[in-house]
Order: sequence, then C-alpha cells, then structure tokens
Amino acid sequence: MLRFLVIIPFLFSFLFSFSQENDSIKKVTTTFKFGGYAKADYLYSHYRNGDVSATNLLRDFHVPSQTPVGIEDENIDGDFHVKESRFNFDVSTDKFKKPTRAFIELDFLLSSQGNERISNSFSPRLRHFYFEYGNLLLGQTWSNFMIVVLPDDLDFLGAAEGLVFIRQPQVRLKVGSWAFSIENQETTITRFDAAGVISSEAGFIPDFTARKNFSGKWGSWSIAAVGRVLEFEQNDVSHTNFAYGITTGGKLKVGNNGDDFRTVLTYGSGLGRYVAVGFVASSVVTTDDLANVETFNGYFAFNHYWSKYFSSSVDISAITSNHDSTSNTGVNKTAFGSSVNLKYRPVKEVLFGIELSHANREILNGDSGSYSRLQLSAKYIFGHANKSVREK
Repeated sequence: MLRFLVIIPFLFSFLFSFSQENDSIKKVTTTFKFGGYAKADYLYSHYRNGDVSATNLLRDFHVPSQTPVGIEDENIDGDFHVKESRFNFDVSTDKFKKPTRAFIELDFLLSSQGNERISNSFSPRLRHFYFEYGNLLLGQTWSNFMIVVLPDDLDFLGAAEGLVFIRQPQVRLKVGSWAFSIENQETTITRFDAAGVISSEAGFIPDFTARKNFSGKWGSWSIAAVGRVLEFEQNDVSHTNFAYGITTGGKLKVGNNGDDFRTVLTYGSGLGRYVAVGFVASSVVTTDDLANVETFNGYFAFNHYWSKYFSSSVDISAITSNHDSTSNTGVNKTAFGSSVNLKYRPVKEVLFGIELSHANREILNGDSGSYSRLQLSAKYIFGHANKSVREK
C-alpha cells in the first residue's frame, strides 16, 4: 500500500507533463523563395535633336525628361546591356502571432560604378527591402499612391510619361481593401532663374496616402490619393505649400484568351517626383514664395494574344504641365510616348521580343525633340521555393 502511495505522485506528474507537452505542440511553416530574371537588351536609338552621352540613363531605358531637344543634329547609338536583370529573396513564416514576411530585391540599373570598356562590372542597386507583420508593412517598396499596373512592354518602364512610378521608405497599414501610409518626404524644386531640378533639404512632415482596391473576374481597379507638404528654405526664410494628387487605373480583362486593357490617369498639384519619373519639379521658387506645378498624365495600353505563344502590346502615354508665369522657359512642359511590340514565349518562363517606340519632349520655350528606338530583348524568369514545416 505504501509503495502505491509513493508511485501516485510520480504518475500524476508524468501525465500532467505529457498533457502539457501535447498542448504546446504547434506546426510552424516557414517558406524561403529565391527568384528574379535574367534579361538581355539590345537598343538601337535614333536621336533627332542631339546626342546622348554613354552614361545617360536614357541609353538603358526610356526616361521622358532626358529626350534631347532644340538641336538640329541627328545621332544613332547602339547599346547592349543586362542591367535590368534582377534577383530577390522572400521569406515568410507563421511562427509568430501574426503572419510575417520579409522581401529584398536588387538589380543593376542606374549604377554609378562600372563601364563598358572591359568587364561591364556594374554594382547592384536596391529596389525593395521591407517586412510585413500582419497588416503592417515597414520598409522600402512601391508607394501606396502608385497603382502598380504597367504595360507589358520590353522597355524597363514602358509608357513612362503616363505613370506614377516611385519606390520609397514608408509605413503602410492594410485594412481590408483599403491601404493607408505615411511615406518619405522629399520636395523637388526649380528656381525661377534656372531650369534644373534640385532637392530641398528642408521639411520633416511625411507624405500621406490612401488607396482603395477593387477586384473581380473582370480584372482589378484602384483609386488613390496623396497629400504633401512642400518645404523650402532660402535666406533663413522657410516657405511651405500644400500639394495633392489623385490617381486611378487598373487592368481589365478583354475576351477569354488573355487579352487585357490597362490604363492609369493621374492629376495633381505639386506631385513632382511622383509622376513620369520626375519629369517636372513639385514647385517653382518664385522671388518670394513657392508655386506648385500642376500636372496631368496617363497612359492607355492593350495587350493581345495572337496565339498561345505570341502576343503584342500597344500603348500611348503623355504628360502635360502648367507652370507659374515666373518659371524659367527651359523647364519641361509636355511629353508623349508610344510603342508596339511582338513577344514570343516558347514556355512560360522564357521570352523573346522586338519593340518599336517613339518619344517626344517639349520645353516651355517651345523647343522640342524626339527619338525612336528599336529594342530586342531576351528574358528568363527563374524561381524556387523551399517550404520548411517543423513542430515546436
């Protein structure tokens, strides 16, 4: 009897610890993804109003503000590069109380290092680096004001005149189909006595954005707004202005064979760096104040599948701006772009294509310029995911 009484406490202790261990067992799933693409581009460009230096980013992809203007001088350049190639790493886990994810992506465009003389050794460039914890996103990625719908072009941007195109550090909160963010503030200005765009170092109030997303079998659509405080300081006097913008667009399915129609339209006062890859500044510094630059831009694109393997995209894009009467006459006023391509995909991950594009830029004094480009591209999309499941 005594022996039995001694054993009972140990028996209960064992059963209690076993039941606790069972209650604490939890399956943890962590997924690692590595991906990106390798892309080779050959660009044959005919500049009608001047030449473009070998280090100008226009030699790699279309940037509306870089089209040469005002010179009666035709030039032809050929460029071959792989700078658009990219790689990324994505990790997600349910280990914590809320779904958690981190993402980083790099490519080689806009590199300040390397040249074409011997090795073409261009340095990596940070595109995205952020993490998500539940409905919260923190880090650098596309602005919440940007509707991430681009034409299916071979050019890195495609229809650049019509885009909101910007990545920057931010804090974003997702609430259902809504998203709100505070983002990095940076005021770009043009002085009334110069045409160049410079950045103001003044200011500390972040940009505020809100976006609503819609989706269905018909496709996807979004509408977004941004509010900004533009700040500039000169001669110990601080100048501020409120700026705002609204954008809407999406991708609509056409028919049942994969065709789609894409568009984005944007209007704003003081948007500056948000639109058309910084085609104009946010504001002009007059003799005693800041005057916002008003812009309207957008694009229309249609993507059509000729067969299972062949498809084409055609698009047009434009931006127009209104400046203060004191603005320097050398600042950008309008730009137009158009392109058409033919793409061949023997398999989903491999693409070969040819694209013809044309672009025009006009400055405030009436001078204009244009260029045409033939682009040949080859692309291989790669990726691998490794899922790890363990019991904790």
